[in-house]
Amino acid sequence: VMAEAAIGLNFTVPATLKGSTTDDELNVALNIKSLDDFSPDSVARQVPEVNKLLELREALTALKGPMGNLPAFRTQLQALLENEESREQLLKEIGQVSNK
Repeated sequence: VMAEAAIGLNFTVPATLKGSTTDDELNVALNIKSLDDFSPDSVARQVPEVNKLLELREALTALKGPMGNLPAFRTQLQALLENEESREQLLKEIGQVSNK
């Protein structure tokens, strides 16, 4: 029902992101198709400047996941190196990457 109504909000807000001057403003255009569009995450995804920050946060979280558990990473790497077949496969893959 809300999608059919084509509800939208257009307004400006003060830009408080780092690097913005005190006079900067962000133009915000929100498209409301469901109640979920009122969630903070959904609103942030519709503002390009804030969406870039969300994407950066997600990338850092994805990087932190595997690197945050280094003992488990070392254990897995050790298991790969102890197995002759997996060690040869790993060496082939490293060689392919270094040849590019």
